Amino acid sequence: MRVFIAIEFEQHIKDYLNKIQKQVMSYSTDGNFSRPENFHLTLKFIGEVQPSFLGSITAAMAQSVHGIKPFKLRLHNLGNFPRGNKMIIWMGVGGELDVLNLLFNQLETSLGSIGIAKDTRGYSPHITLGREVRLAVPFSKVASAVAIDHQQQIIEVHKISLMESKREEGRLMYIPLHRQPLAD
Repeated sequence: MRVFIAIEFEQHIKDYLNKIQKQVMSYSTDGNFSRPENFHLTLKFIGEVQPSFLGSITAAMAQSVHGIKPFKLRLHNLGNFPRGNKMIIWMGVGGELDVLNLLFNQLETSLGSIGIAKDTRGYSPHITLGREVRLAVPFSKVASAVAIDHQQQIIEVHKISLMESKREEGRLMYIPLHRQPLAD
């Protein structure tokens, strides 16, 4: 099984991200764009595991949320990771980033205790809108043309989710396997 830990979004956030994604697509000549139902904020990509290991992961998730109360993030800005003549286009997040980073660090520690390697690159929170995107104009033009409502698009974080990534009928699906509430 291929798994990762993420923050899932309410439908209104997915709908808003889809609206932004469509604007980006209008400036694109090519790309592999995320399906709106798959929008999420990855906390930790784990990769391939045996189903028998899932209990250890969910126990580590429970340990990682100790002392973390629900918090709020907001959609922030468009960004990109260049990949040759293509790029990954993403939406950044703002808000209570100190709490998000604490959650990430505690998750890294608890997963590390069960043998999952820590991320050496550090945490760069982003929501992938499209991969292998080719733009018809410079990215800076797209970023300035796409207006993002920073104040209205609030992501309320009450839980973290263990997700399975798999293909069904050729379509990439992210299926929640376990949802771990934050401490109240």
